[in-house]
Amino acid sequence: MSIVDMVIRNGKIFTPYGLLKAGLAIDEGRIVSIAKDPRLPKADRVIDARGKLIIPGGIDAHVHIYTGEKYRYREDFENGSKAALAGGTTMVIDFVGFAGDPKKEFEEKKEIGEKESSIDFSLHADILNEKSINDIPMLAEKGVSSFKHIMANCDGPEYIMPDGLILESFKKVGEVGGIASVHAENEEIRAYLVKKLKDSGRNDPLAHAESRPRICEDEAVSRAIIFAKEAGVHLHVFHLSSGNAVNFIKWAKSEGYRITCETCPHYLLFTQDDLKRLGPYLQVNPSLKHKSDREALWKALAEGSIDIVTSDHYAPLRSEKEKGWENIWEVEAGVPGVETRLMLLMSEGVNRGRISLKRFVDALCTLPAKIFGFYPKKGIIHVGSDADIVIIDHEKEFKISADKLHHRADWTPYEGIKVKGIPILTIVKGKVMMEDGEVWGDPGYGSFIGRKSKKTDVPGY
Repeated sequence: MSIVDMVIRNGKIFTPYGLLKAGLAIDEGRIVSIAKDPRLPKADRVIDARGKLIIPGGIDAHVHIYTGEKYRYREDFENGSKAALAGGTTMVIDFVGFAGDPKKEFEEKKEIGEKESSIDFSLHADILNEKSINDIPMLAEKGVSSFKHIMANCDGPEYIMPDGLILESFKKVGEVGGIASVHAENEEIRAYLVKKLKDSGRNDPLAHAESRPRICEDEAVSRAIIFAKEAGVHLHVFHLSSGNAVNFIKWAKSEGYRITCETCPHYLLFTQDDLKRLGPYLQVNPSLKHKSDREALWKALAEGSIDIVTSDHYAPLRSEKEKGWENIWEVEAGVPGVETRLMLLMSEGVNRGRISLKRFVDALCTLPAKIFGFYPKKGIIHVGSDADIVIIDHEKEFKISADKLHHRADWTPYEGIKVKGIPILTIVKGKVMMEDGEVWGDPGYGSFIGRKSKKTDVPGY
């Protein structure tokens, strides 16, 4: 073999069959060889990964990085992709569709992303009304694999569809081989409780959580499962927070239903008890639940009932969150997390024995690619795959602090948490973009990646 662009030697490469003490060669953005070090080709650059873990680049399948020109002060593709790189994430899936013209917004967001992003990205489409349903085939042709349905108000404009339209949309998504994804909470219960709490004078941070209790998610998840079965469509449930809802999904999987789901680090680390300390900084939708729910989420993640972990990165500034101490109803929900996702799951998950290394890589790298149709281009270290690679130092420690992170929000709910097992090098399509905490990125290097197959490539179906 002639001289290649890069060789990584002496690492411990994660493969679907276990850890392999070997190295790999990269040329023209792809992996061209995986071999024991003496059999690797010569290269223009050689990286010594002795004793370090080499995994596929992380894929964060649920982010809100670029939410329009009005909110660039919060985050944009250029800055958000650099934050992702710092945390070992080499691809994200954002959202499109709220402007009312999905085709126009899709083309605009794709163009902006390909101009600004240092990493590859894809897009979920928001289905908001009957017109949006008619746009599903067009969006599917453009490479969108997942179509989001909002079942409860998210503290913003109300785009809640009646059940009849949701079922109709699920059927249309099924016809194009797509994924019907849901923000699953019951709107009638939420609206009733919000009015009741406001009428009683409640405007504290805990009131928001109490307005979205476990039953809101449980009912909506069970309803979405029934609709998806009727429509014959693959269902994906976003950001699970309820242990009961996990049980419904586990049952549905055992019955052969086509269903996948995700949770987020904030649901794995925090409960409503933490609202006393962090208040509006932990205001999220769905709301934080209880210790028993957190334990159920970890258990489900360990056994695979929860397929993946996403950040749901959405980051109002400190000044916007702070007013929630006085009136929580005036604050947008959301937390920044695209940079801290991998390190938190390595430290709190793998290192503490809550999940295996295989589950870590599956949940943060491989299954997002399989579920949303990018595998094996993404999500695996394999000859021919994109050279999206992260090197993790098992021993390196880091105390999370907002002033050391790269996202634009000037706060983090994980402030002061000490983590061990840190990404020290991030490679995107053969190009080093982060090394030892220094991130440079390359705006415009990222591309929109549409689904490669209409068949969902997940275990079991």
